Amino acid sequence: MQPRSVLFVTASLEYSGASRQLCLLAANLPRETFRVRVAVLGRETPWAASLHRQGIEVEVLGWRRPFDVLPFLALRRLLRSMRPDVLHIWGATALRAVMLTGSRPTNLLVSAALSFAQRSSWVDRQLLVRAGGVIALGTAEAERYRRLGVAQTALTIVAPAMPVPRGTIKPVELPGVTAKERVLLGLGPIEPHKGFREAVWAFDIVRHLYNDVHLILAGDGSDRPRVEQFAQQIGVRGHVHFLGVCAETAPLLQRADIVWVPSLRGGGVCAALEAMAAGRPVIASRLPDLAEIVVDGETGFLVEPNDKAALARQTRLLLDDPQQRHRMGESGRQRVREHFAVNRLVETCARRYAGEKS
Repeated sequence: MQPRSVLFVTASLEYSGASRQLCLLAANLPRETFRVRVAVLGRETPWAASLHRQGIEVEVLGWRRPFDVLPFLALRRLLRSMRPDVLHIWGATALRAVMLTGSRPTNLLVSAALSFAQRSSWVDRQLLVRAGGVIALGTAEAERYRRLGVAQTALTIVAPAMPVPRGTIKPVELPGVTAKERVLLGLGPIEPHKGFREAVWAFDIVRHLYNDVHLILAGDGSDRPRVEQFAQQIGVRGHVHFLGVCAETAPLLQRADIVWVPSLRGGGVCAALEAMAAGRPVIASRLPDLAEIVVDGETGFLVEPNDKAALARQTRLLLDDPQQRHRMGESGRQRVREHFAVNRLVETCARRYAGEKS
C-alpha cells in the first residue's frame, strides 16, 4: 500500500505550542505509512531547519504581508500539484490562506485555530465549522471549539505532547548571572496576553526578599518594548534579562530553578510542558488549559491570573525549599511521561489521518 500523503500548513514555525506539536508529528509519523511535507507561510526558522535535517520536505513561502501574492500563488501551486490525502492546517491565518486558494480536499483537518490574543472573527468561525474535522489539543480547547459551533462528531481530542530529554544537558551560561545565583524563567512570545509585564511586577516583590535572583525572559513579541520599559521604570532592569528568541530551550531550562507561566487569558501550555519534562517546577496561571497540565501542589503551583502577590508568595516557598523544588520537578517529569507522551499524539492523529473518527 502506498503511504498516505500528509501536508501540514502553518503560518509560522516560531516557538509556540502549535509549532512544537506540528514538529513532533511531522518527525514521528511512521514513514512507511505517511509521506509528510510541511508548508510554512512565513520565513525560515530553526525549527524549519531542524525538520529539513530530519529528512522532511519543508516549503518556506516567505509570506510578509497580510496578503502576499507570490507566496499565495506558490501555496496554490503546491496544493494543486501535491493533492495531499490529508491536509492538516495549523492556525487561523493558514486556514484562511488555504481556503482562498479554492482547495477543498476531502480530508481537511484544523488545529490551533483559536487565539487568546484576539477573538475569532465570524469568517474564522464559519471556516472552522465547514472544515472536515478539528483536532483539539486538550479538553479545554475542545470546549472552546464547541462553543464556536464545531460539532462533536467533527472533534478529535488529544493531549499535547512533549518528549522527556535524555542524557545530560549542559546548563547555559547567562551573561550577568553568576553560577551561584538563582533563575526564574519565562518562555514564549512576549505578547500582552502572556502576562510578562505582570510577571516583572511580581519579580519586583521577590527582589525585595532575595538579592541573588534573576528573571530571564526568552522570547520576542510586540509587548517586549513595553515590558522592558516597565522593568526600567521600577528599577529591576539589571536583574531582568531579555534573551530574544532562543532556538534551544533545553540548556535554559537546565539553568532555571523555577519556570513562570503567568498568562492572563490563555497560552503557555508548551512552556509548562517543556519545564515539567526538564524536571522544573512550574508556577502558572489558574486557567483551563494550564490546569490540565500543572497539578497544583504536586508538579508546581497554580495562581489566579494577574495575582502578583500570589505568584511572588509561591515563588518564595519554592526558593526557600530546594527539596520541594526537586520533588515537584520529578513529579512533573513523570506526569509528562505518563500523560503527554509523543506516541499518544502520533497514534491518535495517525488514526484520524486514516479516516477514523473518535
